[in-house]
Amino acid sequence: MAEICVLSSRTAYSTPGELGARIVAGEGPYLVGADGTRYLDASCGSGSLIFGHGDEKIIDALHAQSRKLTLFPSRLFSSEIVERYARQLLDFGPPSMSRAITFSSGSDAVEASLKLALQHHFAAKRPQRRKILGRNASYHGNTIAGLSAGEFVARRKPYEGMLASCAKASHAHCVACEFGLQAQTCALECAQSIEDAILEEGPENVAAVIIEPIVGAALSAAPPDPRYLPRVREICQHHDILLIVDEVMTGFSRTGRPFASMHWNAEPDIIICGKAISAGYYPLSALLVSEQVVNGPLAREKYFQNGQTFACSPAGAAVGLAVLGRLEDGSLAANATRMGELLRASLREELPGELINRVRGMGLMVGFDISSSGLKNRRSLSPGRCSDRFQRAALKRGLVIYASSGSARSEAGDHAMLLLPLTISEREVQEATASLVAAANDLLETENK
Repeated sequence: MAEICVLSSRTAYSTPGELGARIVAGEGPYLVGADGTRYLDASCGSGSLIFGHGDEKIIDALHAQSRKLTLFPSRLFSSEIVERYARQLLDFGPPSMSRAITFSSGSDAVEASLKLALQHHFAAKRPQRRKILGRNASYHGNTIAGLSAGEFVARRKPYEGMLASCAKASHAHCVACEFGLQAQTCALECAQSIEDAILEEGPENVAAVIIEPIVGAALSAAPPDPRYLPRVREICQHHDILLIVDEVMTGFSRTGRPFASMHWNAEPDIIICGKAISAGYYPLSALLVSEQVVNGPLAREKYFQNGQTFACSPAGAAVGLAVLGRLEDGSLAANATRMGELLRASLREELPGELINRVRGMGLMVGFDISSSGLKNRRSLSPGRCSDRFQRAALKRGLVIYASSGSARSEAGDHAMLLLPLTISEREVQEATASLVAAANDLLETENK
């Protein structure tokens, strides 16, 4: 094999060729190795590939637009397809959203959302509102600003010297409540922690609160108490603070609704879109912005001060339109709900509890914790090693999962997600369950010899 020249990272090429696999193709929900091995792809580009690999309609849309126009200077010209896409994207989201702008990655969109919040208050003659409030055990992308707003300890660690100081409230992970309370019987202390943090920073200094409606990479599909997001909405409104909802992983019907925040009818000021917005076929992201923001003080400004080369891409718009067309009738969202319920029920029933527990999620965003309590040598496992070993065991059984660690305010806490395509069938759900159960039993057998 030729020498590998791709720089390794924790999220890309971290163990190149370790299993002898070089991926050469994708077919529906499967990845295909050069040796012919087929892997059920339950990671799907970190949740991007909602239609799986090789979707001809999306490929044709990108090809057709690429023959016409892929990019233009949006500071000078307009584009019909970009404007048409923006209108349809807004129709897909909550009714309070009135403007949209596209970028090229979720991290770009997070950065843009924070800049927009700051510019909103600057235009309102509140330049002292510079602070962004996040939550612990959260992840908002890989830029310096996104890492500052989030609290994914393992991913922040190399950059702590450069990160901004952003206050953090509690997460809203009901199966691992920081306050030791029971879901739906508590007084929403997790939401109150947001108001407490605002008061500590001084409401007059806070520009925005940013949250994931269902925490992805940092907590593996942890949904909140149904009362949580509406209460956070009330808190932000009371203090005239913008609420930014990061739907990069949860958007585009993955949870059974167009956006996860729509489950609780709590309309934010800004929605961050990414990943499944293009079904994985083009580097695309977007912001949806509420009427209140664009027709508030910001309306006095000539433009949003945030240029980016691939903003308002016609090629991205064509792909985005094709994606919305596939989602329009709601059948794939309904399938996500049904298959997600089946998958969670199967995992709870069949997985060994001494290794896997707290199965959770919404729709086809399914997570679980990986415990070392059933392993003899658990004291020798450093943070992240248990999830890493489980991921390798799953790969050997032909299943790709999204493994992670860092679910506490440290690098500890091993967990994983299954992010299957919305097109998944019952047979493929059963295959995923069987492979996961086999992997869990393999790991228990290997580690407990």
